[in-house]
This record gives sequence, structure tokens and C-alpha cells, in this order.
Amino acid sequence: MTAPSRPPNPAPARPKPIRWRHVAGVLLTLSLSAYIDLATGYEVSVFLLYMLPVALATRWLGVRAGVLTATLATALWVVADTGSGHRYSHDWFLYVNAVNRWVCFMLTVALIRYLKVRREALLKQVRALTGDMTVCHTCQRVGAQDGYWRPFENYLIEVAQADVHHKVCPDCARRQYARASYRSQSEQVG
Repeated sequence: MTAPSRPPNPAPARPKPIRWRHVAGVLLTLSLSAYIDLATGYEVSVFLLYMLPVALATRWLGVRAGVLTATLATALWVVADTGSGHRYSHDWFLYVNAVNRWVCFMLTVALIRYLKVRREALLKQVRALTGDMTVCHTCQRVGAQDGYWRPFENYLIEVAQADVHHKVCPDCARRQYARASYRSQSEQVG
């Protein structure tokens, strides 16, 4: 098997610019969640409201912003919980509850990140199998978007993560068996 040809070195990726409207949206939903939490008091749990800004920050701004928002949401929950007059029988209960909430927020960050990576992988597969495809008319190798030329089977395996199985189609089977039958008849006659 021949090694794929090397593509030219790609230009370094530029970081995404910060979208300030997304930052404002995250801060607005976070502050609204904290306000509702403070207004309803400790008897009504609005813990799930804090998930929205954490999810939005992770989706729009990335994992670092999601972790920062999760930590900030936990701190705001502590402030709202103590500000509403909630007293625990032991002081450390507050910290245990805060850690539990932070872990749940971090699970939200991990889930959003996983879904985003999975979506990008699926989109890459769809782009690789649809639209224009560069195929060498001599060797039938496929030119991928990464600049490498691969045999079609390898292209399906590497780029599309296809599971390739080799079988003989009915037309080829008929031709092969017809040739084999013709040869055996020729040998019997001769």
C-alpha cells in the first residue's frame, strides 16, 4: 500500500473572537437566576435555573467559560442561600451542598462539550461524503479535505469511519462462475 502524499503545512488556527452579546446573555441569565433564587428563598429550590447560563456559556463561549460560569453560579447560589436567611444545623452542610451543585454544573459542562464534539464529528463525516469529491481518474484515489490522497476504501474507513466488508456482487459472481464453468467445459472437451 502506498503512503498518502503529504499536504502543505496548514496555517495556524486563529482563536475565535469573543462575542460580547453571548457574554451579556450568559451574565443576564446568571443574574436573573440568582435574583429568582434570592426572591423565592431557601424553601423553593430553583437550582435548575442555574443550569441555563452554564449550558449557554459552554455552548457559546467554550469549556473554560462554562467552568467559570459553573463556579460563579455556585458562588451566587451560596450568596442567595445565605442571604435568604437559611440556617443549617451544621455550617459545613452549606459547603457540601455547594460542592454538589458545582459538580452538577460541571456535568452540564461535560455534557454540552461532548454533544458539541459529537456534532462536529458527524458534520465532518457528512461533509466528507456529500458534495464535490476529487477522484483521480487514473488510480481512483480520493483527495480528502486534509490534502491527502487515499484509496477509496481507506477514505471510507479513515474519514467516514465506515466499516468496510468485502463481498462479491451478483453480477461479478455470475461472470466469475461463468468463466470457471467455461474453463472446466473446455478442459473436459480438450
